[in-house]
Amino acid sequence: MREFGPGRRPLELLEVGAGVGQNLGVLAEFGAVDANEVSPLGQEAIAKAGTARTLYSASLPFELDRRYDVICALDVIEHIEDDRAALRWIHDHLSPGGIFVATVPAYPWLFSDHDRALQHFRRYTAGSFRAALPADFHVEACAYFNQFLFPAAVGSRAVWSAARKLRPGRTSMKQPSPKSGLASSALEAVLRAEVDLIARGRRPSFGLSVFCVARRTAA
Repeated sequence: MREFGPGRRPLELLEVGAGVGQNLGVLAEFGAVDANEVSPLGQEAIAKAGTARTLYSASLPFELDRRYDVICALDVIEHIEDDRAALRWIHDHLSPGGIFVATVPAYPWLFSDHDRALQHFRRYTAGSFRAALPADFHVEACAYFNQFLFPAAVGSRAVWSAARKLRPGRTSMKQPSPKSGLASSALEAVLRAEVDLIARGRRPSFGLSVFCVARRTAA
């Protein structure tokens, strides 16, 4: 947002699919932030934190008489069956010049039972996500990230898939995630390093995720 966002402050922001509100504190540094979350657990956590000005509990698309300078959907669009309708709703609820920030999981060929367990409808390439956007969005950036973790993640996904075939019904549909504090800290450090490179203009040619920044140009 520092690179692409509207220059004025404070901003009007909305996060759709806000989860338990883990991103709202950072977004609130830029202005007034609203949240959209359909899960009761997430709604409870967001309400308790008190960071969001307004909490919307309906699924996209829903009736809303408000526009925003920034709308974020971070690992959300893959959960929505009609992704194009959701993306049109997002476009229509941006102010002219406002930006949409999204992340989605990359590569349809990586789609597995793990995605189904997470209630994903699809994975994307950078090109397919760009194609799903309304034509009147101006795409500022659409590329991959999580490049450094890509080889390890693909390898572990292959091992996990093989284990599920060899032991059907005895291996969880969800691929295990690192649970130790050391592993989590290492992953965070790797991601921060990659974010710094992207902020300097580098656009990885592959990665576990796609990020997109698009701007509404029409009134």
